[in-house]
Amino acid sequence: MNRFNKDAITWDDLPRRVELAKKVVQNVKPFVKNKKVLEFGCGTGLVGINIADVTKELIGIDTSEKMVEKFNEKAKKLNLNAKAFVKNIFEENDKYDAIVSSMTIHHIKDIKKLSKKLYELTNIVFIADLVKEDGTFHTRGNEDVEHFGFSIDELKDYFSEWKMDYKIIHTIKKHKDFDVFLITLQKK
Repeated sequence: MNRFNKDAITWDDLPRRVELAKKVVQNVKPFVKNKKVLEFGCGTGLVGINIADVTKELIGIDTSEKMVEKFNEKAKKLNLNAKAFVKNIFEENDKYDAIVSSMTIHHIKDIKKLSKKLYELTNIVFIADLVKEDGTFHTRGNEDVEHFGFSIDELKDYFSEWKMDYKIIHTIKKHKDFDVFLITLQKK
């Protein structure tokens, strides 16, 4: 069973997840106004639901059925033009004005393949994820973790066909501090 299906029930209860999502929203929202936006790895919508009010349309995709259910419950309750589907990014073929993702790419094995896929789908991408760490961020285990965060040099290599802006937007406080970056990718 996808562990995120089980986690979906209480996902939004953890203050550090909500705080991180607020930082991503704050940094992305001004750039997605009146745009058709895809959020991949949308989870329960901590980011997507909070930018949907300014977008033309927001589509969320996630591989967890229960996360998608939570996302859609929130969108319906708030009467937003947002809808999530069970799908992974490599199955997506629609074109978007912008793509957003938060804390997802460390679960994706082939980042070069991801970069190429994103390039097919849009002209601008916003990705938040962990700065390179020692493997202790996921205290429940690393069975579905493909990368222990990313250094700026790794990101430049993976996304070499894009113009990339990089900044640290948040620090997650756990047993130690874990920085979170936001990269903005634009076609050259």
